Amino acid sequence: MNINEMHLAVQQGVDKINSFQADTLLPEEIDLELNKSIGKFVNLKYGKNNIYNKGFEESQKRIDDLRVLVIDTMLKFKYLEQSINNTHVYYSSEFPDDYRFMLKGLGNVQYNTTCTALNSKEQELLVDVDSPISKKVPIKFVQQDDILALLSDPFNTTTKDKPLITIEDKKLMVFTNDIFIIESVKLTYIKNPSIVSLSLGNSCELAQHTHQEIVDMAISSILEGISDPRYKTQQIELGKNE
Repeated sequence: MNINEMHLAVQQGVDKINSFQADTLLPEEIDLELNKSIGKFVNLKYGKNNIYNKGFEESQKRIDDLRVLVIDTMLKFKYLEQSINNTHVYYSSEFPDDYRFMLKGLGNVQYNTTCTALNSKEQELLVDVDSPISKKVPIKFVQQDDILALLSDPFNTTTKDKPLITIEDKKLMVFTNDIFIIESVKLTYIKNPSIVSLSLGNSCELAQHTHQEIVDMAISSILEGISDPRYKTQQIELGKNE
């Protein structure tokens, strides 16, 4: 559906035959309900708070629902400070403005051929290191209240093969030891969907098969707002959507 067709579908869904109950809905109000429903749709399909208890990529339907929102970006890092047990902290450039949910990260780390400890200057710039080795490795997210305990645990601490990360504000914080540094992370994330607008001609960017579900959610929200007795029936029909 394009934005005009979505508006028409919402009006038809809210209206009863020849009763013109939807005539009082302004285009801006329908835009608002559609954008709210798109946001709810993304959250519902990403998480497991649905009747199938399946999150993103746990079924082909879930993959196809959100595939157009999956984006890659490269985050560069700067040295911040030394932490406990000869570990160091790097912080990334800020997340993109359209960032919503992180899916995975692939870090680009560097270390020298002998895996000897790097001094503070080398940690910051990796200078004067003979034949540095660069490779891409998966990063591991840990909770804020677990990071210090893990850094103190020799069996679970950060390593050049799987650096530990946390998220603070709009940045990634990566913890390294004195053997390696982090240069960048290729971040794969789900972005915020674009805003739909009838006046601007902005249609929904999600896959076509999702549009009817989004329209149904918008209709349900409007019926609830006007206390229409059809709200319960609409909710039952909405619950049948995968």
